[in-house]
Amino acid sequence: MVASLVRMLHLNADPQSSIADASNQNTAEAPIWKVLIFDSFCRDIVSTVLRVNDLRDNGVTVHMLMEAQRSPIPDVPAIYFARPIPENIKRITDDIARDLYELYYVNFSSSLPRTLLEEFAIQTTASGTSHQVAQIYDQYLDFLCPEENMFSLHFTNTFETIHNPAMSDTAMSALIDKIVSGLFSVLLTLKTVPTICAPRGNAAEMVATRLDAKLREHIMNAKHNLFAETDNVAAQSRRPVLVLLDRDLDLGSMLMHSWTYQALIHDLYDIQLNQVSITQTNDSGQASKKAYDINTNDTFWKNNAMLPFPEVAINIDDASNAFKREADEITRMGGVQSLDEVGNLNMESSTKQLQRAITTLPELTARKANIDMHMNIATSLLDKIKDRQLDVLFQMEDNLARQTKASILEAINDPEKKQEDKLRLFVLYMLAKQGIRQEDIEECESALKAIGCNISPLEYIHRLRSLNQMSASIASPALGSSGGGAGNASHSGDLLGKFSSISNRLAGLTDNSSLGSIFSNVRNLLPSHKQLPVTSIVESAMGGRAHGGGLGAGLRSAATGGGSSSSSAAARMFEDFIHLDPKQARRGNLAGSNANALRGSLASDGATQEAIVFVIGGGNYIEYQNLMEFAQRSTPRKHIVYGSTDIVNASGFLAQLTRLNDNTP
Repeated sequence: MVASLVRMLHLNADPQSSIADASNQNTAEAPIWKVLIFDSFCRDIVSTVLRVNDLRDNGVTVHMLMEAQRSPIPDVPAIYFARPIPENIKRITDDIARDLYELYYVNFSSSLPRTLLEEFAIQTTASGTSHQVAQIYDQYLDFLCPEENMFSLHFTNTFETIHNPAMSDTAMSALIDKIVSGLFSVLLTLKTVPTICAPRGNAAEMVATRLDAKLREHIMNAKHNLFAETDNVAAQSRRPVLVLLDRDLDLGSMLMHSWTYQALIHDLYDIQLNQVSITQTNDSGQASKKAYDINTNDTFWKNNAMLPFPEVAINIDDASNAFKREADEITRMGGVQSLDEVGNLNMESSTKQLQRAITTLPELTARKANIDMHMNIATSLLDKIKDRQLDVLFQMEDNLARQTKASILEAINDPEKKQEDKLRLFVLYMLAKQGIRQEDIEECESALKAIGCNISPLEYIHRLRSLNQMSASIASPALGSSGGGAGNASHSGDLLGKFSSISNRLAGLTDNSSLGSIFSNVRNLLPSHKQLPVTSIVESAMGGRAHGGGLGAGLRSAATGGGSSSSSAAARMFEDFIHLDPKQARRGNLAGSNANALRGSLASDGATQEAIVFVIGGGNYIEYQNLMEFAQRSTPRKHIVYGSTDIVNASGFLAQLTRLNDNTP
């Protein structure tokens, strides 16, 4: 996606080519400076992967919302990036008629309908300004890309929308079409036409059939096939499988407590557009909010996002110590007290060694800012862990098979735990336990009500399970796969004591002692590598055998010593999926839409090594990380891209369940 956006910022020319063209002209002219105008949706697309400095590096001096009042900037070209909707067509043509800019490079996030293109032509012709329109492009970029292998269509509250009983068939059809359009854009960006599989009977099947028809129509009828560069034998052999799933398949994964750095941040602070906002309290007790941008090029983030939090804290300490050693060396050579004074040294009178040190100052300054950011985030996470006993909750969820009604009731009645966390714990216990007695459920629900907990989400889950006839083996997660499974529950009692002592260490960055000793026992909280239901199904779709920890059966098999039930559960579920191949009509080697023929073709070619997973109704970083862990430990290593209609944390998902219960008669 970044490459496509950068190309758009270079007026839809290859950045290197445009630089070479400018140098071949032997002119001393500066690069073409532009203004960027976008609507709110496309602003979110850009801001997720590019920052202000990135825009400036690519020749954008000013960026503004299309809806805002804007003054003319003559003699400057303007790049427009917006959704192809009537309101945006009117705004763009009005800007052109007002002669706000010199030339207009118009880019739409998805395909511009012919009716709107004709309206655009009529308006610019009527105002006599059509000659100022330099380009009109369909970019097919109407999705967000917070991680290299993760995307979101940015449709908020999709689970609530789909399950809303007041939703009309027309509105549902329009939503399905929007999802299909977004997925089409993702596939075009990836330059691939996958095979498609989906469970029957829900939104995933509707999306699968419409996406299959859209892809087939484009491949067969389009004058300019945008997938043409993949039409070769080598590319076809690498075709991924697109696994479309409904959120109803696994509600538990949306409510799990995690132990990995990235998932913890999203759970507690809700990562939005790759930005994290945390509340910090100074020594005088005054609270203030601080926003941090997560840069996709941040090496520390790349290396630590999926690690258990205690390991990340130690790595922050290691990075801090390494930085201090380099900073001390520079200040020693310069004879100054701090890095701030290094920039004031006289370069001409300095030695070559010192000059080399001074040139590293910008890089060191950036590193310090990055370390400070992660230090502040980690410190805030530690406070939340202590306040909400998240380590204890995580360990209980990791060993749900061993939990009893008594232990769950003890947690519910614990005044130190938060109501939302208690509700999440009980929901996971209920989904994971097979054969739990109704009177036990009612007793736990009564205990939640007694402490003032809103159990509307729980009531809606009861309704949904009844409607869908969901079995516990499908609806429950394989807990502990959130990236930090607890290996030994005996350490839960002393974890918070260790955490309380690390907070000051992180905040100072001046203590020469190592954090390794503090976390010597916390390191027992290691990933247990159990697979979530989505991961087990994806493994089956890629031609493998479902892992023994999948589909929640891992919880039961952990106690019984068995593991085959989860494998067969995933296999049985996948056998009932619909299987589509958009290239089938062109290739002619598969009759109709015969799923058995398609599976036979996959089996003959061997297990596919690439997959695109898309969950309709919301996803999260726990599921994403579980898929990435599966891909990394596979031999040969697999490549998986994870996407969803929106990225939701547990609080947001509970809010959707609450509204659904309140609005369902």
